[in-house]
Amino acid sequence: MTAVNLNRNPRVLWPTLIVALAAATTPLVVSAQTAGPAPAPAGCATVEVQNVRPQKGFVMLAAYSDAASYGKRPVAALRLAAGDAVMGFQVCGLVGDTVALQLFQDLDSDGKMGANLVGMPTEPWGSSGAPGMMGPSWDTGKVALDGKTIVVRLSQ
Repeated sequence: MTAVNLNRNPRVLWPTLIVALAAATTPLVVSAQTAGPAPAPAGCATVEVQNVRPQKGFVMLAAYSDAASYGKRPVAALRLAAGDAVMGFQVCGLVGDTVALQLFQDLDSDGKMGANLVGMPTEPWGSSGAPGMMGPSWDTGKVALDGKTIVVRLSQ
């Protein structure tokens, strides 16, 4: 499993994730699960999202397959109703050996990440890998597509 530490500044995450989710046209297959996620087939990743605010809004995800498309054009995007505090699902349609995920929980279901006056997120967010001081990037967010569950813990 790939654990994520979210005690960092996420200012860069929001504009790219919101634009990516809005621009996403690639269909993807998502299967929500209440028990532990099953192993992912080729082209898919099993994702576990922790620290979800149960039954509040949606979990929004954008998946990127390379540095050139990161923050611009996701290979897959999804909007999944928030369920339990720990959610498991598969994201399919992925290509390559690595992937970088950006997530946030849209608590008010308005389709965009809430932010305060200085641009800091007011809704929970997370990223695969280890986001840097100014939020995630391809280099800090990429993880191997090796069949292991990708674990992302949303911020407080």
